[in-house]
Amino acid sequence: MEKRIVMDYNSIAFKNAAVDRLSKMTTRPVEEKIANIDNNKRLNRVVDRRYERMDKKYDKASNNPAKLSKLDKKYGYNYEAAKAAGIQPDDTGHWGSIGNDGMILKGAKHPSMIKTKKVEGLLGNKIVKRNGNLYSVPKK
Repeated sequence: MEKRIVMDYNSIAFKNAAVDRLSKMTTRPVEEKIANIDNNKRLNRVVDRRYERMDKKYDKASNNPAKLSKLDKKYGYNYEAAKAAGIQPDDTGHWGSIGNDGMILKGAKHPSMIKTKKVEGLLGNKIVKRNGNLYSVPKK
């Protein structure tokens, strides 16, 4: 004869065990998750390869101002908008990715745009195109 175990879901022991399991499932702070994206070796290799490909495209287009202009729009950074927003480079020379109004300052194909998208997703934002520019807006 098979013995059945009857679980009393209202018992104090069951509730305490559930609370113990839940307390062990704490989520990491957003800052730690962002740091993990920034320090992810695989993702950094992807970004490095993208920079190398971008550099090759710029080298090929070096004698063609029209192509350089297109590459700047795709891969570049909007320094004018950054300066207008009061953004300055940090100690490492890195400029921020997003302006005060949520405008993404990087081109859509910028090598590190993948990181920007991941961080914005963690922060509960999505990237949308408005008036020819990319913006980070809260998800609804």
